[in-house]
Amino acid sequence: MTARGFFVNFFGWKQDAMLDERFIMHRFKSTRLAVLVGTAMLLAFFTYHAVANKTIRWDLFSVMVAMAVAKICAMLYYHRTN
Repeated sequence: MTARGFFVNFFGWKQDAMLDERFIMHRFKSTRLAVLVGTAMLLAFFTYHAVANKTIRWDLFSVMVAMAVAKICAMLYYHRTN
């Protein structure tokens, strides 16, 4: 069984159904929302540790910065290519 066949059977999609641009746009929007929520949660955890424990968690900070930089780079790339 292929990966496509697994997802078709697992999610109950029809075998001959085509994935149209609406599906791609929904996936894009959900991924974008997930990145924004993840970045906000990292900011909240980073701020909590900085205020409550008076420690700076550099691992949380580096992941938060990496997510923000990747988001900005993607926005700039899509702005230039469209």
